[in-house]
Order: sequence, then C-alpha cells, then structure tokens
Amino acid sequence: LLIAVGSAATLLAIAGAVLPGLPTTPFMLVALWAFARSSERLYSLLERIPLLSHGLEEAHRFEKRRAIRLPVKIAALTMAWGSVAVTAYLSGGTRTWLIGSVSVAALAATAAMICIPTDLDD
Repeated sequence: LLIAVGSAATLLAIAGAVLPGLPTTPFMLVALWAFARSSERLYSLLERIPLLSHGLEEAHRFEKRRAIRLPVKIAALTMAWGSVAVTAYLSGGTRTWLIGSVSVAALAATAAMICIPTDLDD
C-alpha cells in the first residue's frame, strides 16, 4: 500500500514539476514518507530524478526545519491563485463548478501556507 501511495505521489510530483498550478513539494513529502517506510530502493530512485531535484530539496528542508521558505510560499500562492484566474478566463466564467473547485484548492493552499511556519534562513 505504501509503495502504491509513494508511486502515485511521485507521478503527481512529476506532473507538478511541469504543470502550472499543481504543486511538487507536497507530493514529494508524501512520496518520501511512503518510500522511507516501504522501499529503500524506491526512496533512493526518487532522489535521482533530475526533474524533481528542486522539490526534493524543499521537501528535505521542510523535514528538517518544519518550515517553508518565503519564496516558495510566494510561488505556491502565485501559482494557486493564478490558476484560478486562468481557469476563469479560459472557461469564460461560465463553468462555475470548475472555477469553484480550483478556488477551493487555492484556499486550501493559502490556509496551508498561513499555518506552516516561514523559514527566513536562506
């Protein structure tokens, strides 16, 4: 089960590395957690995926400090709320269920960024 969770989180992290609006770091945290408890081989493989290097660096930093750097928070919130704006624009404002869903996700990201301490040490 943990390998399946880690694998799904890894796929979402990879998607987040290339798709705007989808975060990478939270999925990296889940993948690292799952693989650390289930497969050393997959854990080390995850660390060697070049596309995920930045997300992995931030995930390790979060594990050590239990805080997120301010530039990461700003980027996450910019992408989250930018996704709301792009979704509203591309749908012509007519797909309220879609805009609402993306808005709820952006609100959740905002709440998370407020609740998680900010790491001011670069």
